[in-house]
Parts: sequence; C-alpha cells; structure tokens
Amino acid sequence: MNPVLIARLALGVAGIVVWGLGARADISLLRWTGIGLLALSLLLRFAKGRRDN
Repeated sequence: MNPVLIARLALGVAGIVVWGLGARADISLLRWTGIGLLALSLLLRFAKGRRDN
C-alpha cells in the first residue's frame, strides 16, 4: 500500500472518531479538530506518492 494512502485512511478514521466524540460530548473544539483532520485527509489527495518500481 502507498504511504500516502495509509496516512489518508488514518487521518480519516481519526477525524471521524474525534468528531463523533466531540458531537457526543458537545465539545466544539473536538468537533472542529475532527473536521480539520478530515479536511487534511482530503487535501492529501493531491500529495504525490513515491512510485514503486
């Protein structure tokens, strides 16, 4: 698997978990942090991964 793909998946899962905890506990800082992690995982879509020969 590509390292960029692994990072995207990890950030996406972490973002969903943090956002969910923030929504459940009604803590806006956690919600925004989760949204930021999800946005970062989407921005990694444009990152260039190294090619495996």
